[in-house]
Amino acid sequence: MQASKDFTGLSMPVFSAFGWAGEENALKYALAQLQLFIETLYLRLPADARDEFPTHGLSQENQNVYLATGDAYDSEAFIAFNARPMSLEVQLGVVGQALLSKGLAAISKDPVAAHHALTQLDPNWTLRVQQMQVDAESGERAHHLDLFKDSVSNFTEEQAREIFGRAAYLTEEDKWVTPVYLSLRLPSERAAAMGLTVVDICTDLVVALMPVLRLFSGRKAKKARPAKSSRSKIARGTAEAPEETPTGEPAITASMKSMADSFTYLAELKPLHIRRGFVNLTPAHWPFFAKTNRAETRDVTVVFGGRQDRHSSVWRLQPDDQARLVLGPQVHEWLEETFANSEAIRVTARRLDNDEIRITLEAAG
Repeated sequence: MQASKDFTGLSMPVFSAFGWAGEENALKYALAQLQLFIETLYLRLPADARDEFPTHGLSQENQNVYLATGDAYDSEAFIAFNARPMSLEVQLGVVGQALLSKGLAAISKDPVAAHHALTQLDPNWTLRVQQMQVDAESGERAHHLDLFKDSVSNFTEEQAREIFGRAAYLTEEDKWVTPVYLSLRLPSERAAAMGLTVVDICTDLVVALMPVLRLFSGRKAKKARPAKSSRSKIARGTAEAPEETPTGEPAITASMKSMADSFTYLAELKPLHIRRGFVNLTPAHWPFFAKTNRAETRDVTVVFGGRQDRHSSVWRLQPDDQARLVLGPQVHEWLEETFANSEAIRVTARRLDNDEIRITLEAAG
């Protein structure tokens, strides 16, 4: 766990170094910081995500860091983190010929499911399906054209059917390969200002990409193990729960006041909560979600079990302004399958670009 202790964030010099021609020491520093970042990130990933990516590290050739499904960076599929002067780019690349051939054949049989997985991502993700020609002798690839390159929000079911069908057909011939990429750029200044939170944000992004990766690998997401009962721990109060006043009401502590961009809270799940599909937060959490003083609800994105849902919301309950996370159908089903009665669930809420709020749910044990 040494990497977590050493890493403090990606400072602006990390990004600026890639724009300084001839500054060898600056580049060495930036790559060293990126290597600490990927080592720290790998330790934070859920176990099922680490299972997908047995390889991770620094690519001197590409001047980036990566998670890879194969022995080599670009042999099968990867998630790369590219630091440049203006942005931190997160990129999923499915590039291996065998993986593409198998995955595209499966996707072309059910393009609606593939379209659903892609459009569940944040609309800021860009999808690129590239057609490349393969040299018969050297095996080198040369760009031919883009079958699609646009926001995932502009990718229709009809296009999914047509483009993935065409890509599947092309991969049957040795002279063509159709790599698939998803990329998202975070402004470098914003990423630098995150400090250690950049690891949490990127962890969420990796988790959100898992359903897309599994379209090609064919692997099924593992069900999370039910958490051990934490009723007694919650009854006594935990470090993650808000402090209480002598009257028993949650206090607006310094940590709660400073949760401008994120907070983590350990909530107790009772049988009624699981049956009805909601998670109770506290009155101290509602200001994090409220857009205005009169707001009563706030739509949120929920990341759970390697999937993502955009049909959940946080409600403001009267008379004490308690915040309640009301789950969409998919998350509710997952909650019932994953948790038994009277268990604990960790709720991590983060405010992303465009003021979007993303909530990650996971077992507390």
